[in-house]
Amino acid sequence: MFESVSDVAVRCTPTQAFDHVARGFFEHHGVWDPSVTSMEKISSGPVGLDTRGLEGRRFGPWHMVSEFRVTAFEPDRRFGFATTGGPMVEELDVTIEGRPDGSWLRIHLRLTPSSLGLRILEPLIRPSLSGNVRANTERMRTALNAEGDDRVGSRIDGRAALK
Repeated sequence: MFESVSDVAVRCTPTQAFDHVARGFFEHHGVWDPSVTSMEKISSGPVGLDTRGLEGRRFGPWHMVSEFRVTAFEPDRRFGFATTGGPMVEELDVTIEGRPDGSWLRIHLRLTPSSLGLRILEPLIRPSLSGNVRANTERMRTALNAEGDDRVGSRIDGRAALK
């Protein structure tokens, strides 16, 4: 099993962060994780608790498709999902806290190989997973900072100037 916890400070509000990460999950997941090749919603209605989808992912020479379900959906506070099928069980939980200058996100990721082949290869792919998580976390930070910059504008005398 591979597990990672990352704390990320961003310049957007908790609402902006939640809108990007949770409500816009199908549109934005591939922005911060370029190994995601496709996202398809297979349940009806807006993204919320128990929303289901299919995620296509490239990992090295392999292409995997996994079904997932949204497991946590607390507006402006928490979002999570877990795969329910596929060769790798993925569980992601993102908590969001407000700060005076933006938000603080705690990103908890757990990956567990469910196929025998990936379990055997786990010691070899662990370093690659670690590097991917670091890079994806930085891409998420960049995307969320852009959300904050787009909506807040420049700071003048410590006050936010709306665009």
